[in-house]
Amino acid sequence: MNLSVRAVAASLIDEVARGGSLNTVYSDAENTVATGERPFLRELVYGTLRLWPLYKGVVRQVLDRPLKAKDSVLEAVLILGMYELDEGNTPAYASVSAAVDCCEQLGKRWASRLVNGCLRQYQRDRDAMLASLGESERAALPGWLFKLLAKTYPAQLEQIGRASKSRPPLTLRVNQLRMSREDYQVLLSDAEVASIDVGLNALTLVKPMPVNQVPLFEEGFSSVQDASAQHAANLLSITADMSVLDACAAPGGKACHLAERGARVTAMDVSEARLGKVTENAARLNLNVRTVLGDARCLSEVLANELFDAILLDVPCSATGVMRRNPDVKVIRTRADVEQFASLQLELLQSAWLQLAAGGQLLYATCSLLPQENDAVIDAFIARESNASVSPLPMTVGIDMRFGQQVIPSVDGGDGLYYSLLIKS
Repeated sequence: MNLSVRAVAASLIDEVARGGSLNTVYSDAENTVATGERPFLRELVYGTLRLWPLYKGVVRQVLDRPLKAKDSVLEAVLILGMYELDEGNTPAYASVSAAVDCCEQLGKRWASRLVNGCLRQYQRDRDAMLASLGESERAALPGWLFKLLAKTYPAQLEQIGRASKSRPPLTLRVNQLRMSREDYQVLLSDAEVASIDVGLNALTLVKPMPVNQVPLFEEGFSSVQDASAQHAANLLSITADMSVLDACAAPGGKACHLAERGARVTAMDVSEARLGKVTENAARLNLNVRTVLGDARCLSEVLANELFDAILLDVPCSATGVMRRNPDVKVIRTRADVEQFASLQLELLQSAWLQLAAGGQLLYATCSLLPQENDAVIDAFIARESNASVSPLPMTVGIDMRFGQQVIPSVDGGDGLYYSLLIKS
């Protein structure tokens, strides 16, 4: 039996809830759904996961007893149903009916009455149930993360929560080698595509659209890149023909931006498949970007004695600054993961430092909001390296931290990235 799009979504969400990575499992599930239903599948999966901690707090109220582990998919059915009742365009009765139908399709026919009763109870008592939620549940954040963010960003906590629950905006980076941002905005306007100026080369579309429908996108006049991510290339002092290493480059947005600014870019990544994305993006933009396959923890083995004038080190991290784009972070990430990321980040930083020429600049970047991955890593690094010093960023992109700046994510703005600039004496 072919599963309905909602049953596929519930099964996929359950797989994530049991520890699966959304990026890893999504494409296989998507291939089981008709092309025309794929946007709906994405909306259900990503939207439900963005609000997962909130609705788990509601499920706790509608169930008389916890579900057995073997029936965990029913929690996904319930939470997906609640999300659709609140955020979907389907009539409420049809959403409830579709959720009930999922039970039989997923081999849980016995649970049809349970799901029907729980969703109808949520319809009746929604306001009271939401009012009974705890602070972290209302913010749709896991408890451990809420506590860390509340301690570090008490004034920005509400904004962070709102952003993490929102659909991310579609922001373009205009290729300055082809056209100015101002002229491209006029071109978009002439094509009845409204946009907002949000940065040096950045335009956010008022209404997101498939990239293949964006005027002159395929011809290389623009790229999709978050406004906060676009700061990376602008925070390095690039001069013509400067040699720059992007050490963790895939899928290549920042590397291509550096090349657009005139740098001789070497883009490296540990994944051959993901490195192919860098090549594809550079080709579409008509840019010359050298690609190297290798582990950035062992740069000296891969690049031998090659030194660079500047290095962009955009390290793997907890992704707590990009939860709206990676909502499984709210489900699978743990506090222990943060400690492991911090250890890896320090190792990457030490490896990259060996490839930086004297007088060179290294921009350390994360898409994390957590000081453990940001200031603490820089602090540990400069304590070990006598020839490393922190330089003020050349422009204001976020709030001041001890060793850099933190962009606070916002509903209509950029993601939550951290930047720190190091100089090698």
